[in-house]
Amino acid sequence: MNEYNFLNLSSFEFENFSRDILQEKLNVFFESFTSGQDGGIDLRATLNKDENIIVQAKRYTNYSDLKSTLKKELKSVKILKPDRYIITTSVGLTPPNKAEILKIFHPYIKSTEDILGKTDLNNLLGLYPKVEDRYYKLWLSSTNILKRLVHSTVYNQSKFELEEIKETLKIYVQNNSFKEALDILKSNNYVIISGIPGIGKTTLSRMLVYRLLAKEYDDFIYVSDSINDAYSFYEDGKKQIFFFDDFLGRNFLETGLSMNEDSKLIKFIDKIKKTKNKIFILATREYILNQAKISFESLNNPSLELVKCTLDLSKYTKIIKAEILYNHLFFANVPKSHLKNLVENKGYLKLIEHKSYNPRIIETFVQNQFWDNCEPNDFSKTILSFFDNPTSVWLHAFENTISKGSQIALLVLSTVGTPVLIEDLRIALNSFIIANIKKYPITIDSIEFKKIIKELESSFISTKMDSSKKIAIEFQNPSIQDFLINYIKGKEVLISDLINSFSFVSQFFRVFTFDKSESEFNRRIPLDDKLLEQYVNKIISDFHLFKSSYIYRANYQNSNRFGWFRNEDFKYSFLMQILEELDKSSNKKLHNFVIEEFKQNIEPQFTGYSERKAYLKLLNKIEREDINISSRDLIKSFAKKVSFIDSLKDFSKLEELFPEEYEEYVANPNFEGKIAEVIANEIQSTEVNQYENLIDELKEIESDFGLYLDNEINDLSEKHTEFMDEIERKLEKEDDYSHEAREYEEEMEKEEQFISNLFDGLTEE
Repeated sequence: MNEYNFLNLSSFEFENFSRDILQEKLNVFFESFTSGQDGGIDLRATLNKDENIIVQAKRYTNYSDLKSTLKKELKSVKILKPDRYIITTSVGLTPPNKAEILKIFHPYIKSTEDILGKTDLNNLLGLYPKVEDRYYKLWLSSTNILKRLVHSTVYNQSKFELEEIKETLKIYVQNNSFKEALDILKSNNYVIISGIPGIGKTTLSRMLVYRLLAKEYDDFIYVSDSINDAYSFYEDGKKQIFFFDDFLGRNFLETGLSMNEDSKLIKFIDKIKKTKNKIFILATREYILNQAKISFESLNNPSLELVKCTLDLSKYTKIIKAEILYNHLFFANVPKSHLKNLVENKGYLKLIEHKSYNPRIIETFVQNQFWDNCEPNDFSKTILSFFDNPTSVWLHAFENTISKGSQIALLVLSTVGTPVLIEDLRIALNSFIIANIKKYPITIDSIEFKKIIKELESSFISTKMDSSKKIAIEFQNPSIQDFLINYIKGKEVLISDLINSFSFVSQFFRVFTFDKSESEFNRRIPLDDKLLEQYVNKIISDFHLFKSSYIYRANYQNSNRFGWFRNEDFKYSFLMQILEELDKSSNKKLHNFVIEEFKQNIEPQFTGYSERKAYLKLLNKIEREDINISSRDLIKSFAKKVSFIDSLKDFSKLEELFPEEYEEYVANPNFEGKIAEVIANEIQSTEVNQYENLIDELKEIESDFGLYLDNEINDLSEKHTEFMDEIERKLEKEDDYSHEAREYEEEMEKEEQFISNLFDGLTEE
């Protein structure tokens, strides 16, 4: 018979397990309810109008605690008056224990058969193995399985401790990666688990090892430093598992692979592939694997990609993230007073939805018991601060596991911002090297640059190629940008070197600011007076050399194709951004430069929305007598750039600055023709679902310019009404889209409710 103690299940998991096993036993459906203050009901079943069953699931380690809690439940049970009351518990019960509980809950518990202790639940699992398979934590941590693991031939035992198995099982949350890795193993006999630091590569690898040892394999070999270990313990005829954790780890980065290690590794993989009774699991950080491929031709093998299981945080659902956080907190013995602070204000949602969510952050927080240093009411804020500043996850990887060139590339990338075209990053990187050649005596030619991109890809950065084969770079995880800003902060020499190398306008305000005030919303680095002076001089001296690195993604209609497009207009936006920053730190030298530079470019030269807006703001910053172009010419030039309604509305703002000249210009009969052209362009480019907004805008134009646009407005209104009628007909027919949308909304509601239920259980006494 099974010998499970059920304590590796959380309270929430134990309640779900009780529901599933009772549904099998009684062949009835049980409702589940929110954890926490449940009013005496964990599960409920209604057999008919006159008969209802209520279940309480109690996860405890000893009988005295169980009895104390059950006595408190009696009051609720008397109010509920169930026809049948069932108790499930992880506590092992003796006949006297059951008799005592039966007496407490008479007449609601009909017999001791409705008091299911640890032994009873194990007995039921023997009858219903499907439930056992579903709760992998049970059979992987059962006494029988653990004995088998321990008594199996496990080499390098110090790396595979029994207590470590138990602790890993408690917090592990199974996701699609587990099945994906198992499927790869079934087809190939080996798998490479890769991913960013802290995502759970070793944990997944261990779970695969536990599962295989528990079910079918005899021997486990932990490969510690060299593939030679695997060759030494390889035995024909035995069912063996080999696990090479961090197989391209610190040793590789410091000294490279030992002689012929790469070829030996490939030969061992080939040997494993041809052998039915052997499994090989390898775990590595993605950026190290990429670096190894650069260094060793034998590892740059396309077949390795086919067996790679890459853990990707973007594929983790909210529920998986919630369960990982919940399990860590549940088994960490965090004081209830602290947990209440997290649950009462739903602080867990901020963590689950945080852009820097990473299991390593949670693990670090729990292992160091940081709650000991904070008041209960500050617990939610304290754990959130770790997500806001995820240095612990990236610092070691950045300083110890990538090349100097890659480190510099990341620092430069943090100033340029993402997405950025790959050629622009290379320009910015070369600019840094050239500007600081004495401090960083390295050469980054095209070959070296490709190596850097390959090393960083899928770990620190990701690349996306558009339909024209233009490649843009983005950070693999938003927390990397946060880490880099925190890494740069306080390093005045590094900041000076970065400023000295700026070649793109985006580099000035992405990471740095003039604002020296403390603000939780301002993540940028304030500059001291010395650095600010260097910064100002750089803007003034090289202003006409700066380029734009801003790009945007445009999707092609009715296809999966897209393109990266550069926003070439930036001059007015850059000048305006400087002035906005100067509001936080007065610098007359720079202010005067901006005004003079604008005056030199005051004849309207823009094509895009943001440049037009910036131009108008700048125009309001200077005195009219300082404008070195006639106001009539300025208005005429601006009007030439009016092509859509939003630009026409901006044009109307010139009336406040030049009322007489403006009135004179719009009174010209030719201007009415210009407006007609603008309206025609707008109607042609506007989708019918946006006609309602367009109608409102036309009414504004009618009012502002004294025009008669009833024909255009009525025509649009008719088409919009037809469109809405068609939508309504589709809704009445319950088309696929509305059905899918409703299903999605329902799924989201269930997800939110599940997560709420989960964390409410953390504060149960």
